[in-house]
Amino acid sequence: MTAWMVLGLRLALASAQNTPIPQTPGWELVMRCVICHSVEVAVQQRFGPRGWSDTLDRMIKYGAPIPPEDKETLLVYLLRHYRDPAGR
Repeated sequence: MTAWMVLGLRLALASAQNTPIPQTPGWELVMRCVICHSVEVAVQQRFGPRGWSDTLDRMIKYGAPIPPEDKETLLVYLLRHYRDPAGR
């Protein structure tokens, strides 16, 4: 793990203390999202399967440290806790 990733994860954990997120399988992957933005920004979104999948693809394209093999786990987590009730 690079020094920047370690720093980012430390900042993410500090930020997460202010906005609790459900600690179910996949929660630690959300911490990778907050390397670039706050937990609040990450979890205020409400998307359906396509919206979250497109968002994750965009984040990965921009360099988010989310290995492709972890995308499905993160997607399931986001849909479980931050799904748009209308399914968008």
